[in-house]
Amino acid sequence: MENDLIVASRIVQQIVDGKNIDKIFMENISAKNNVSLVKDIVYGSIRNYYLYEAQLDQLLKSEIKSKDIKYLLINAIYQLNHQAIKKFTIVNQNVEASKKINQKLSNFVNAILRNYLRKQNEINEVNERDVNYSYPQWWVDKLKKQYEDYEEILRVGNTRGNLVIRINKRKTTEGEYLDLLEKHNIEYVKIISDKYIQIQNEKDIKKLPKFMDGFFYVQDPGAQLAVNFLDLKDEMSVLDLCASPGGKATHMLEEYNINLDCYDISAERLNLIKDNLERLGHHAKILKNLELKSQYDRVLVDAPCSGSGVVRRHVDIKMMRKEEDIKKFQNQQLDLLKKGWKRLKKNGKLLYITCSIFEEENKQVVENFLKTENDIQIGDIKIPESFMFINSQLIPNREHDGLYFKLFIKN
Repeated sequence: MENDLIVASRIVQQIVDGKNIDKIFMENISAKNNVSLVKDIVYGSIRNYYLYEAQLDQLLKSEIKSKDIKYLLINAIYQLNHQAIKKFTIVNQNVEASKKINQKLSNFVNAILRNYLRKQNEINEVNERDVNYSYPQWWVDKLKKQYEDYEEILRVGNTRGNLVIRINKRKTTEGEYLDLLEKHNIEYVKIISDKYIQIQNEKDIKKLPKFMDGFFYVQDPGAQLAVNFLDLKDEMSVLDLCASPGGKATHMLEEYNINLDCYDISAERLNLIKDNLERLGHHAKILKNLELKSQYDRVLVDAPCSGSGVVRRHVDIKMMRKEEDIKKFQNQQLDLLKKGWKRLKKNGKLLYITCSIFEEENKQVVENFLKTENDIQIGDIKIPESFMFINSQLIPNREHDGLYFKLFIKN
């Protein structure tokens, strides 16, 4: 137990320093660790990190020099608020863990945590820097300006993302797969007009039946909308310009008999596409380079972005993103749109997508793109009323993420 708490402390420390959560887990977790416990502590602490840090600061007379101890205490505050373990047990376990970090600081850890329990009600009311939202201040300020219901968007971003699967129609039917889930005692519910399958009691997707046989793909309902907006037809030539990890590419191949080319700037991410194509039993051409001579009926640009619309799934985004990153993404998104446009046939359609809720990466990019080309027509996109949206922007809620869509037609 103590080693798990120490590992969780060091992982949180590295996430706060801006490192990717998945890579850190791979580097720090061993067979000796209770992986589910470590993940629960890490994800829970990062989800409300700014709040817990502010609460800890109220109990300190001076800065903690040992980072391992600081993050152990922040994790302990998460545990005391959310884990179904007796509070004195959580305190004792963290004190024992602190002895392995620095024996001299164990009394300090004990005193801080017991003081937190005594003052918990009063220090839970923290209003400084809007810290109750537990986001960087620039993020809060941006949403305040752009959304009337910004508080609900922030709140949803701090919840746990649900697990929604898309049935691979090339391998099975929805009815057959639901029978499999019931046979394996996997609980599920149908959400959003009963069109999407949400798994309730299993978070490890590899434990779901027929994972390796490619019977399903994990994909948020918002992302599953993309295939509806491209107006695809069999035998069309399609370019997925930012294809990794392959969710939208495989969805297109399940619905239509198209000639699909997949490209991604990262060679490592190209391997993710290959793996998912192979698991699901689909075929597409993987491009290592973009050939300008190739022209397509449809182009999909699922552009790199801040990820602000999927923060509940990627809690480290709040630590990794800086305000100045938005401008970099904006430039990259415009460049990808131009590249996709050059490869689009006349009368072809290009679908632009981000998983951001910031106007700078969506509305403003579209406005800038329209200024660069004179043969563009905006296409109609009809988002189902069962989704929450404003114009082309999905507003994140408990049932779907916050994605942005815009369709362009080449005159």
